[in-house]
Amino acid sequence: MNALHKIHGALAPGSPVIDAQPVSAYPPVESENGTLGALDMSEWARTIATIDALVDQTIDGGLFELERERRYVVTDAYDDGAAFVEITRGWQGTHLSHAFAERVGRERGPVRLHQDVRLRLLRTR
Repeated sequence: MNALHKIHGALAPGSPVIDAQPVSAYPPVESENGTLGALDMSEWARTIATIDALVDQTIDGGLFELERERRYVVTDAYDDGAAFVEITRGWQGTHLSHAFAERVGRERGPVRLHQDVRLRLLRTR
């Protein structure tokens, strides 16, 4: 919460703050061959829930107000399954089982990940 207080202190009243977070715990992964499964981002989703609670405290405490919230599906595209595995394996709060990584890694064509992303517009008070 200290970071949110610092951000608030650096901004003039009425300043916009944009909070964008991927919020899917298990976003689907697909290729031209169909659905390959879901990426396990459940640990990340728990991290976001913790952050959300801290942001809610700053809203309840009068530092920010929530002006608008929307959700979008954002699709990440990878050249092939190997690229998908290499990149997502390093994401914080993400787990790729050995079986899932092997299955997706065999894909020679494009692989897509469809994540729900929440976009919130906050204003400083």
